[in-house]
Amino acid sequence: SMPSAMPSSMPLSQPRSIPSVTFSEYDLFAEAVAEAGSNGKGGVFTITPNVVFNLTSENLPIVINASDTIIQCGPDGSKTNECILLGGSRHFEIAGSVTGVELKGLTFIGATDVSVGAFGSSNASATFDDCEWSGQDTSKASVLIYSGDKSTDSEVNLLPFVYRLYRN
Repeated sequence: SMPSAMPSSMPLSQPRSIPSVTFSEYDLFAEAVAEAGSNGKGGVFTITPNVVFNLTSENLPIVINASDTIIQCGPDGSKTNECILLGGSRHFEIAGSVTGVELKGLTFIGATDVSVGAFGSSNASATFDDCEWSGQDTSKASVLIYSGDKSTDSEVNLLPFVYRLYRN
């Protein structure tokens, strides 16, 4: 007789659950984003409110290479939750043809290089919502977009973001 239910055969159309974890330690946070990227999973990565990640030039940038990766400050992704990436050379790199990448409510201070390098393909996309950059090395752009054929390293490049950054 045929078994009436086969629990191991889940339908492929089942929506995948997006993991959500809260981090207060930089190393664990960086490792989780990297692991999700290597599995092609993405997910929601929440930084605990009122956390400062003190970075040095030894800290490699966190590479975001999975679509639907959301990195947010606190449960609602608001800058008022005060999640600060302080110092270091480069904070994030966005790689590949990822879409649905969001950085929400983060404060970036004092990067000595480009704070966020977007080195994906030209169809990649990322959203910066309620983020702030300050104390940046003035010879560098805060966000550098390189789409494989040309690099844009200018203030003009940031105009679409600036309107969202300071929105209340």
